[in-house]
Amino acid sequence: MDSKAILSLIDLALGGDPRTLRMHLHKIAVKSGRQDPEFSEKILSRLSASGLRSVQPVKPIPVDSDSRLNLVRVESPVIMEEAPIYAEEILALLDQVVLERNSASRLMAEGLSPAKSLLFQGPPGVGKTMTARWLASRLGLPFLTLDLATVMSSFLGKTGNNIKAVIDHASSFPCVLLLDEFDAVAKRRDDDRELGELKRLVTVLLQAIDEWPESSILIAATNHGDLLDPAIWRRFDLEISFDLPSEEMRKAYIKSYWPELTNHASDLALFFGDVSYSDIDRSLRKAKKKSILSEAKFINCITGVAESKPGNKVETKKKDVIRLAGEGMSQRAISTALKISRPTVKKIMDQHNECRDAQ
Repeated sequence: MDSKAILSLIDLALGGDPRTLRMHLHKIAVKSGRQDPEFSEKILSRLSASGLRSVQPVKPIPVDSDSRLNLVRVESPVIMEEAPIYAEEILALLDQVVLERNSASRLMAEGLSPAKSLLFQGPPGVGKTMTARWLASRLGLPFLTLDLATVMSSFLGKTGNNIKAVIDHASSFPCVLLLDEFDAVAKRRDDDRELGELKRLVTVLLQAIDEWPESSILIAATNHGDLLDPAIWRRFDLEISFDLPSEEMRKAYIKSYWPELTNHASDLALFFGDVSYSDIDRSLRKAKKKSILSEAKFINCITGVAESKPGNKVETKKKDVIRLAGEGMSQRAISTALKISRPTVKKIMDQHNECRDAQ
């Protein structure tokens, strides 16, 4: 090893920059592999031993000093029976994150780091939290969630201390840490309506993201990306935007999570329209309870259509068309829900409108 390389290592060690130091040592190990394989192997083994910390926390879970409640929720191991339903571009990004994490040593040998900080943004109920759990499950890491209700405090400086305690705890062992509702603690510092305490939180978070270890993943999720401080965006390795699921994604979701409705998946994907997964799930659970208690068909409870009585099917269908149209449902969706043609739906609506206008 030449004197220049040795001096660089000394500077890094004295400067307290373990991340860059590990990268330089990886490079040295790779370069010396051909000339001195034994020396190269010793360097890599030491790096591996120091980098693979126990997946079990070495510190107790931090608690709020007043309420004594845990500041973070822990799930380990993470068990998911069904994989989330993603658009192809989002799935490609998540697969890339997993690949980088599993190839961390190879990347670091070339002076590169695997993605360690992710920002999820999108409307509520589209799978941001589930995706964080899914990554933890794929990587075999504990899943930690910041308990925002416990962390937030009205006392000056208390919230910042709580968040710092959570981040210090999560940094002490490999894990996936989710900071949900991130906009509540990382708001724009130029917002005059916010207190100085919340503005100071941004500085705490910026420092935490910069110092986050490569052995773990920090995920921040927000429903309101426009509220985040501009400096926050630049700190994350990757930003993933989640949209409301498409018709095909809704269909796949119903088949995967509600297999008893597989035969109706196509119709229901159209029936629900542009809504989130959580909205679909909430509606299906409500309809399931109704079907059990009323002993009615599940599918009829979902669409809100009562079974027609013998001899009165035509009038019942007309009433159902008018009722569903009044609830804002499109003619196409009504046609799917009632299993009648769109021209028939249009004819019923035209007749209804004519009668209403005549009155």
